[in-house]
Order: sequence, then structure tokens, then C-alpha cells
Amino acid sequence: MKFKFIDISDTTISFNFSKNIDKDINSKIVEISSAINKNFENLNINSCFPTYNSLVIDYDPLKSERLILKEKISELIKNFEFKNSHLNELFQIDVSYGGSNGEDLSQVSKIINISEKEIIKIHSSTIYHVYMIGFSPGFPYLGGLDRRLICPRLKSPRQEVPAGSVGIADQQTGIYPFKSSGGWRLIGKTGEKLFDNTLNPPSIIKPGMKLKFNEV
Repeated sequence: MKFKFIDISDTTISFNFSKNIDKDINSKIVEISSAINKNFENLNINSCFPTYNSLVIDYDPLKSERLILKEKISELIKNFEFKNSHLNELFQIDVSYGGSNGEDLSQVSKIINISEKEIIKIHSSTIYHVYMIGFSPGFPYLGGLDRRLICPRLKSPRQEVPAGSVGIADQQTGIYPFKSSGGWRLIGKTGEKLFDNTLNPPSIIKPGMKLKFNEV
């Protein structure tokens, strides 16, 4: 895999693999990230995590030299044997759509000119790819939203989005694990607890997984 270095800060470097969002590339990045995190002590780094198209490494400059760390990670990437270990992991989550659980569903229906019932059917029948976890602890960025459901974000973000809310924004869908602000259009809600800091890792949903919503 080809990549380029990006110096983010004096403690963080990034290995960028593409300018585009690509599921296959992301799956490879996730697998490399997982392998690095299992051996982060040997590599003398603090953490490693995947984004849409990059691998981000955080380290202590007092313990590791940037140039040496770059060389170590570069060598690992070049010689990495991919096993596609995440391809069969499917996480299913129950969602109540519309009404007080998804207050934007009716508005989304008007914007994209598809009935609420059909939106629910399309959204819950799709298998999504978990690109990364971010924004807030446990928040999954899911790719694969049906093009018929593409809808812009709210013009003004809500100050408070209930925990468990399922939203769509542009070409993505995702779930808010905690109460927070947010500008995604809310179409449903789940009671699933997505983040538990007593677990390791604490995020129930992991990058590279497949995810499916089930209407309840």
C-alpha cells in the first residue's frame, strides 16, 4: 500500500493512504491499526487509530524519535499480511424509527420525496461499513447509505441530541452514544449502550465491522 506522511503535531503523525473514502482501503487501515495496537508497547507508542483514509499514531517524543518511528511503522505496513479479520463481524442494533424517537423523519421524507415507511425500509435493510469511531466516544461513522436517503445536515445544529439517536447527514449515517449537540437529521433511536468504559476496548462498535439496523 502506498502512503505519505503527514506531521500533525509534535506528538502525532499520520500515514495517509488515499485522498478518497474507500471501503477496501479503510478495511486494510483498520487491520493494520488493530495489529499495531496489540504491539504498541514494543513500538513504544501511546495509541494508534484509523480514520477514513489514514492511520494516526500518537507517541511520546521523549521516548521515541519521530524518524525512527516512521521507519518502523513504514516497514510494518510494507510487509503486512492482510487476513481480512473484520469482514465477518456483523453488529445488529434495534431501532425505533420516527415520532419522538426520530423527530426529523417526516422532514427528511419531504426533502427527499420518499415516504417515511420506505425510508425506514431502505435504512434498515442496508449493511453499513464502520469506517471509524469519532466525534464523541463510541460514535460510529457508517458508510454505505443508500443514495436515495442522502440528505443535508441541519442548517443549525441542535444544542441537545438524545443519547441513542440515529441520524443521517449527507452520505453517512451514525449513532449518538451520549447526549450531545449535533447537526445530523434524527430518524430513529436505540436503547443499545454503545460505550462502556469498564470494557476493553470500551466502544462496542469497532472500525471495520459491518452494521445493520433492525426496526422494532
